[in-house]
Amino acid sequence: MIQERVLVTGGAGFIGGTLVAELLARGHRVTIFDDLSGAADDWWEPFGGRPSGAGDVDAEPDAELRFIHGDVRDREAVDAALAGHEIVVHLAAHTDIRAGLVDPHRDLAIGVIGTWNVLDAMRRLDIRTLLYASSGTIYGTPAVVPTPEDHGPLLPESHYAAAKLAGEALISGFAALHDLRALIFRFGNTVGARSDHGVVHDLVVKLLRDPSRLELMGDGRQAKPYVAVEDVVAGMLHALAQPPQRPVATYNVGTAGTLTVDRVADLVVQALGLDEAAVARTFLGASPVGGGGWPGDTPLVDFDTSRLVSIGWRPRWSAEEAVLRAAAGTALRMMNGRRPLLTADERRAAGRRARGDKSPTRTATATAP
Repeated sequence: MIQERVLVTGGAGFIGGTLVAELLARGHRVTIFDDLSGAADDWWEPFGGRPSGAGDVDAEPDAELRFIHGDVRDREAVDAALAGHEIVVHLAAHTDIRAGLVDPHRDLAIGVIGTWNVLDAMRRLDIRTLLYASSGTIYGTPAVVPTPEDHGPLLPESHYAAAKLAGEALISGFAALHDLRALIFRFGNTVGARSDHGVVHDLVVKLLRDPSRLELMGDGRQAKPYVAVEDVVAGMLHALAQPPQRPVATYNVGTAGTLTVDRVADLVVQALGLDEAAVARTFLGASPVGGGGWPGDTPLVDFDTSRLVSIGWRPRWSAEEAVLRAAAGTALRMMNGRRPLLTADERRAAGRRARGDKSPTRTATATAP
């Protein structure tokens, strides 16, 4: 049976692709709204082919899967895209956290104003259900670990994290005043074979280029929860299926416990079938602020996920299993010639050079904190 029509901002990205495929499998009609600035060349692969409206394909209003090329910063485009939908999943974000140090306006424009545009369109179009991708980085350096959803004060340590927290505040205000059902999900480090950034992706790239040495940002002791993208999507849709809560329900989404960057490196080496003793590690040193791998990198994120577990969700894969699967899948995809052997920073720099852009920033429309 056909379910509600769902619009997914950032649906051409890493998390978005997995979510869209699962929504289609559950019988929903889906519209992807994305500017494709952060999308892979084969972004439609998770759902088996170009959606209606992508490329040279004309859009079909009643198609099971539609694509609309647009930017959440464009209010008129957001209004036009959201019309006719019952549910909105807002994933679009500026995911280049480090670049926000130089140009924080990107986080304001996409993370805050873009979220306002989505919410205001929902208000005027009478769309009542929102799922929002937030991040565990909003906790900053919390006094309570593992950190529950009601911990405060929340003191984010990057422009990206601040924009995510501002988005949560906007959602709370709109939900209270306009009778929305809003589900907020604070993701851990989400990993999978199709991710184009993050520590697992970059370590795989480095080892495929030179299996004898590995550079690690920071001192290797930064610790985060790592969660498979399939488990993130399952958690979101499990919460959506529960009896409606108004105005807002917030959930941490991750695995129990954390992995250090040093341990992640162990697992990536293992997944690639390399001899750990033959891989020389170099630590590039902690950032001058906060002890992370770079300024704005929160050195410890450790979730209390009991709220989501209490309604019946549990991750299928442990953090170590998630990293092993992601590393093996990433390596296979790259060795098959699907992606260039570039770290996320290198790929972004190459894109800027190709565009003649001297700015260190880039817009990406699918979040993977």
